[in-house]
Parts: sequence; C-alpha cells; structure tokens
Amino acid sequence: MGATSKSLPCDGCGLPASPEHIAERVRRLELATQFRPIHLGILFVALAPPIRAHDDFYAPAESKEFIEPFLEALEIPPSMHKPVRLAEYQRRGYYLTYLSECPIPENAEPVAATIARLGPTLIRRIKFNFRPKHIAPMGQELTPLAEMLRAAGIGPLVTLDHGLVLPTPRTGPGVWMELFRRAVTAAAP
Repeated sequence: MGATSKSLPCDGCGLPASPEHIAERVRRLELATQFRPIHLGILFVALAPPIRAHDDFYAPAESKEFIEPFLEALEIPPSMHKPVRLAEYQRRGYYLTYLSECPIPENAEPVAATIARLGPTLIRRIKFNFRPKHIAPMGQELTPLAEMLRAAGIGPLVTLDHGLVLPTPRTGPGVWMELFRRAVTAAAP
C-alpha cells in the first residue's frame, strides 16, 4: 500500500494546501502571536501577508516595504530595532491580521470573491478571538470587507473621512500618512 500525498484545506486561506503550506502558516502565526497584545485597541486588517515569509510584518528580517511606513505612520521611531518597535506596537494595543492568513497565489480569484469567501471567517475570529475595541481595514480593495464588518456590528471601524478604509502604508510623499495618523489618533485610547 503506497502513501499518497493529500491536500487538505488550509484554515488560513481555505485553499487546498500541502504540508509545507500548513507549516509556513503555523510559522507565521507563531511569529505574530509573540506580539499580540492581551487587550486589542486597534486591530489592523490587511488583505494577505507577502508571498516571501521573510517579508512578513512580524518576521525577524528587516524588510522595509510595509513595516517602515506603517510604523512611521503610527509614530513608532525608526531608531529602534525591529523587535523593540514591534514590542512598542504591541504595548499600544495594536495588532495586524490578514483576511487571508496565507499569501494569495498569483492568478487567484478576484479580491471581491476572496472577501466574500473569507470575510465570514474573519468576522468570527474578530468576535470570538480578537475582540478589539476598533477595527481598521487597510487598502481600498478591502472596502467590501468594511461593509461586511459594519453589517456584522462587531465594533467601530477606524476609517478616513467619509467612511473610506485606511490606505495601505507606503513609502514616498503624500497626504496618506497624515490622514492615516488622524484616523488612528481619533480611535486610539
């Protein structure tokens, strides 16, 4: 009797997954859990983690594409080492999670379909696991998710003026950082 390789659905993305995929998800969760506050003030929600594990927000590597502008917008000084900055992020009651806990494969379903498929799972995680004071979806592609969160009535959303979701932090000039700071400051304890 030969052993056959079976793909099981991943709890993080709902897609068929290899043992390596599941192991990578568990590794990401272990890293994130180290910096999870006991009481969540603001739960930031992004679409999905980056494809390369070492670029993940909570990973020990010094990837700067997302973390630098995000922590700068939250006024967490860049002069500190990444673990110290993440500890400060945690101390303030911030936590970042993703709609899909796994990277979204290229040529995957449209974002709206991903939101429709994974949104109810995220809402359950927010209600029964995270229980934050505020929820802050980040990225215009998550506008349909913001509507789902409003309909679920699970907590006030951190949004920009006119109810728009927060922009995804990015480098370069722009008014996004001031808008981001103003929205977060209004919700932060």
